[in-house]
Amino acid sequence: MRIRKLLTSRRFYDKEYIAMSTPYTDHDNVINVVLHQNQFSEDENSYYGRVTRNTVTLEQLIKGILDDNENTNTGLNAYILNFAMDRMKARILAEIKAGNAVSLLGLGTAYLTLKGSFTVDAGNIDVSAVKGKELAVAFCPSTDLQNAVSQLKVGSVSVGLRAPAINAVINSATKSADKKLSVGKCAELQGNRLKVSGDGSGIFFVPVDSEGKSESDESKWIQVPDENIIKNYPKSLIFQIPETLEAAKYLLAVRTLYSSGNTTLKAPVTGFSSVIEIAA
Repeated sequence: MRIRKLLTSRRFYDKEYIAMSTPYTDHDNVINVVLHQNQFSEDENSYYGRVTRNTVTLEQLIKGILDDNENTNTGLNAYILNFAMDRMKARILAEIKAGNAVSLLGLGTAYLTLKGSFTVDAGNIDVSAVKGKELAVAFCPSTDLQNAVSQLKVGSVSVGLRAPAINAVINSATKSADKKLSVGKCAELQGNRLKVSGDGSGIFFVPVDSEGKSESDESKWIQVPDENIIKNYPKSLIFQIPETLEAAKYLLAVRTLYSSGNTTLKAPVTGFSSVIEIAA
């Protein structure tokens, strides 16, 4: 009764518990890796890798839960889930503040630790030994989480020489970010350093096979004609999808010599999206 009363109160709706507006996106167990040059190595061919990050918001998680259970009579709705997650967050923070380790929904354990090393006299020690040391939160992943990560596959690898970063693929007709596009319609790429500029630059559709592996033979990439590019800015590209493109799964690639302002690169760099789907 108390929860129902709270869910129908004005205060609940005012506290950011608004109906979902951001679509939930299914994933294809494929990740993209960007290699960055190791500045601490004398070997010019030494690189370290970073996984391109696409952050799923709380709204998207809740929408996904509701979609997963749309055919079951669970009685769940966005407001109940938002309330439960808000209370869960508050309880977890309270336990952390109490110095406890907390199991996070079976995904792993968050616990407190101290940064740095210590030089102490073990026979004469007190709290002053750690004075000024910074407390930090560490995380130990569970077996379930590790197993989930082990199922991921690398779809593409690029070198991060100020490469374009595609953060979102928007269907211009539906305003949806579910990465489902249609031939002949417009799409928008949002991100950084996206401006198409220089010889060899452009927007490309990179075929993806059934296992999520992208086509490495660039002669098989499908380029968006220059006249189809409607808006060409560093943070936004709007273009019309070619009518001749076959319905299938692809990566979107942006290749450019643009860096920032009026600065250009000596060689073109390429950034990739995650997997998108083209419908006829």
